[in-house]
Amino acid sequence: MSNGIAILGTGDFAREMYWHVRDAVPGAAPVFVDDVTDKTSIDIGGKAVPVIKDWRFDAVGADDPDAPPQRVETFVIGVGSPAAKRGLVAKAIEAGLQPAPTVVHPRALVQDPKCRIGVGGVITPGCILTTNIAIGDYVLLNLNCTVGHDTVIGDYATCNPGCQISGNVYVGEGASLGTGTAVRQGIRLAAGIVTGAQACVVKNFDEPGVTIAGVPAKPLG
Repeated sequence: MSNGIAILGTGDFAREMYWHVRDAVPGAAPVFVDDVTDKTSIDIGGKAVPVIKDWRFDAVGADDPDAPPQRVETFVIGVGSPAAKRGLVAKAIEAGLQPAPTVVHPRALVQDPKCRIGVGGVITPGCILTTNIAIGDYVLLNLNCTVGHDTVIGDYATCNPGCQISGNVYVGEGASLGTGTAVRQGIRLAAGIVTGAQACVVKNFDEPGVTIAGVPAKPLG
């Protein structure tokens, strides 16, 4: 019986997540979960990987005589939107799944073993975390993000590719940092903050859910 891990979602990032899981978790047999679209499988390298539609995991692989049965007990995120993550995580837990440890890709670097990393998320290739960092649950650090010392990133946050977060930064729960966002040291960002691509954040933003963009970053009117 193989070690099935449910990836929540079937979009483009979910396909990337399939490979992150395979690279980081020996013996993993990922499946996808999606109760919204009509997808029943996803072509991954010429192989049809099943999509679970009904949040039942007791017969995964039973329709494929060549596939071994899979014990699916854990899940990781496969979407970037913090709101979508919340909804899918709630459904997964209701279905009896437990969050897997956050997937740390072997080509990511976590320098300090005392960095605290939550569950259900992913730290993708090229990311670098230095020392005394706290990463929450269901966090996505996409390709080539850097996180400096003593930074805290809240649950459900997403850092898109190339984010550069300096030391002593606080990123609130459910924040979404656009590709290439740079955050100066000591900055605090409230829950649900959204930054535009290449934003340069040089002051605190305390209003939850505000969208900021530009150099330096300012709220969008």
